[in-house]
Amino acid sequence: MNLADAFVGMATRWPCRKAVMSQHLNLTYAGLAERAAQSAQELRARGIAPETNVGICLRDNAETLVMIVALWMLQATAVPMDFRTRAAEKRLLAEEFNLAAILEDRQADADDYSSILVDPSWPEIIAKNERSLPWPRQREAEVAFISLTSGTTGRPKGIVINHKQMLLRSICDAERLDGPLLNPLPLSFSASRTYTFSSLFQGSGVYFFPLLFSAQQLADAILDGMANGLCAVPTIVRNLLEVFGEPSTPAFTGLRALYCLGAPMLPEEKVRAKRFLSNNFIQEYGSSICGRISALSGSDLDARPDTVGRVLPHVTLQVVDINENVVRPGDAGVIRLRSPGMAQSIYRGGQGPSDGFKGGWAYPGDIGAFDDDGFLHLLGRTSDVIIRGGANVHPSEVERVISQYEGVVEVAVVGFTKFPEGEEIAAFVVSKRPLTESALEAHCRARLVPDKRPRKFILVSDLPRNANGKILRTELRKRLENAC
Repeated sequence: MNLADAFVGMATRWPCRKAVMSQHLNLTYAGLAERAAQSAQELRARGIAPETNVGICLRDNAETLVMIVALWMLQATAVPMDFRTRAAEKRLLAEEFNLAAILEDRQADADDYSSILVDPSWPEIIAKNERSLPWPRQREAEVAFISLTSGTTGRPKGIVINHKQMLLRSICDAERLDGPLLNPLPLSFSASRTYTFSSLFQGSGVYFFPLLFSAQQLADAILDGMANGLCAVPTIVRNLLEVFGEPSTPAFTGLRALYCLGAPMLPEEKVRAKRFLSNNFIQEYGSSICGRISALSGSDLDARPDTVGRVLPHVTLQVVDINENVVRPGDAGVIRLRSPGMAQSIYRGGQGPSDGFKGGWAYPGDIGAFDDDGFLHLLGRTSDVIIRGGANVHPSEVERVISQYEGVVEVAVVGFTKFPEGEEIAAFVVSKRPLTESALEAHCRARLVPDKRPRKFILVSDLPRNANGKILRTELRKRLENAC
């Protein structure tokens, strides 16, 4: 299987239908396949061979998509990268993931990795090439993507995803929008790619919003009816709520789906998003290791906003203890799962599978619990668990209590080394009105057992996040370690 064939097939079926719209590039399905073929021939002339890994570090999502399809035409593997990646980090990624080259839209400021410039002159460069591939592929392609994790706990890992797995991720339990998807998220984000391909395979097309934008600009685009669906991260949803406040009716009545993904949200944030932004607000839980896992929307969201909803029909999910035994509803444990689009290995510097997979199960690194009604509760990452005096403390439990204090906007709880106790608990708090540590201490004292109470409260203006909206807890820990 090679998904490049799917794009050639869609170009035949829907030649004049809009596939990709962006600030700089607008392509029909036929135009997308033709531009990818022309780019593939240019890349081959510049040394890109089958079964090589190629980084893509472009600011234009539409051009990134073209290059992904072009690499597939060459039977190469795409490694999408955050467009803000610095030269030093590119050097590391090129070495760790054996990149034959990195496609960039700005001249590389270093010569210790191979770079191919894809700038505004690229259309003129590829214009000489044929609009279809003039040579047969010699073998079946295997790896479609090496999906880089966010690296919130250290160096990023690479999730190896083949063409069949990517197809199944894109079509399993997907909403049919019957209109374009508005995507303001970079294609370096795995969920962004899944939603993009899901929309394209349905013939709906994708409008790629500029990656640098204000919430007001995005709101205006939605209100103009630019798309039937929107995929966003919690930070975008919070910013949109700031734009609209508390209107009497949802702001985006024309949206058939407002997907929020990539990071947890507080229960009250989900309720407000459904009430003030869109009745079709959908909070999703997923992982780059397997794609979409669960969804929360509609009456389920009204009833259980403290959860991430019900596991999707195509996913088998279990919560297990340290001995791999399934735990009872209500008990916390490690999440493991199987799904049609589940990856099979983790690529890291040429090494083989890691402990992300065991016994035919994928372990996304999350801790969760089912309740008696089958709703899934996320309690945090296995790497974030704080061990205080021999007791396991899940940050989400403490964060939920602190977020209930009036004026608290956001909170992140982390552990930090303190001898002889081992680990202690600290809470970074963002508020919209003046708070005191003593007031927060009193609030927690009345609601948490001693082992779960933070010993430090740090009032901050914001929390550090990655491009997907996930809190960078490692950075917060570093602040604490340096201060202690």
